[in-house]
Amino acid sequence: MSRTRNRRQRARLLAVGAALLVSLTLFGGLASSAQSRALATVTVDTLPIANALPMDLGIKKGFFSDQGIEISKKTLQSGNDIVLALANNNGDIGYLGWVPMMIASTQGIPLSAVAASEVEGTSEADNWQNILVKGDSSIRTPSDLAGKTIAVNALKGVGEVMIKAALKKKGVDPNSPKLVAIGFGAMRSALNNGQVDAYWAPEPFVSQGLNIDGDRIVMAPGPVLGKYWPIGGYGALDGWVSKNPALAKSFHDAINESLLYAQAHPDEIRALLPPGTQNVRLPIWSPVVDRTKLVQLANYAKEFGVISSLPNMARLIPSSVTGGKVLQGTIGNAFITLRLDGRAVTTLPHGKYTIVVTDNSKTTGFRLVGPGVKKQTSVKGAGHATWTVTLKKGRYVYSSITHPSRKRTLRIT
Repeated sequence: MSRTRNRRQRARLLAVGAALLVSLTLFGGLASSAQSRALATVTVDTLPIANALPMDLGIKKGFFSDQGIEISKKTLQSGNDIVLALANNNGDIGYLGWVPMMIASTQGIPLSAVAASEVEGTSEADNWQNILVKGDSSIRTPSDLAGKTIAVNALKGVGEVMIKAALKKKGVDPNSPKLVAIGFGAMRSALNNGQVDAYWAPEPFVSQGLNIDGDRIVMAPGPVLGKYWPIGGYGALDGWVSKNPALAKSFHDAINESLLYAQAHPDEIRALLPPGTQNVRLPIWSPVVDRTKLVQLANYAKEFGVISSLPNMARLIPSSVTGGKVLQGTIGNAFITLRLDGRAVTTLPHGKYTIVVTDNSKTTGFRLVGPGVKKQTSVKGAGHATWTVTLKKGRYVYSSITHPSRKRTLRIT
């Protein structure tokens, strides 16, 4: 009898012990899982412009938390301000122009790119960063800017290099205008009260000037230099990257996902803009950067005295930042084209490409088919599409969806 009772007690103790072990394992596992999901804070110094919004959208969509990152955002007024902040350990990563990155790298601040961001457009009609004047101004052409005062957000920055390079290309003395530094938010007032004759600004300030003040665009410097001219990206001090390689890669992956999502969902970007500014011109966001154009930009920066020597481009833009080109596809009712820098292409090297398609037809669409790629726009209605793809060695065909005989071949070597 006592042996039976003892066996029952031992069985109950074993059951309690097993339940306790399961409980500890379960809750210990949950605690461990919660700890593994703890987010690492990355402080990002950024600018108060629409171009920076893919990061905000990526935060909202959970792209950064999926990579184990929590973003702490600080807003500054210029890329040069961001370089100084990073150099003084007031931020981990900065969103800034390529020119401030070049300035940093040639002045002993070991900064390099972590990711690309955006490019400019193809003309005054679609570009988001332009020089504006009053609607009744006597300034009608770029040559009329000679001797005038132009506001830029910072001297020795992106604006100065772009304006001077574009003026020179237009046959205008690049040193003839006077440039003054004024914050983007104060530029419209400076123009309206006669403090300046023109200002260079991105969105949403361009649309505000056009739609509220009745200003005019007198020049789009980026498209003058080349179609889809690279402007900015994300950079960090080399020391921070070397100490946090996994975190730098996670940020790179999250911002690239954010760029692609933003480009494919412009309405969600517009929803983040202040009321009354949703109908702004948006840039082309792309995770690829055109290294050839950046070399040209570095040469311009040196020519106009913004940097005294050329940067080490391989160090400034490491292989972790995807190199590539932006192609321009266009289709109408009776034509189809694919261009690089305004020239039709039949052969390209293999690699990453962002393809910006303008579909001007309401009855057909643009189709691209080849190794690993099958993309097309809608047959019904005109519109735009952007694809970032890897073109492999082989033969690709781009054609009209409803008129298959209207096609072209693209050879990838």
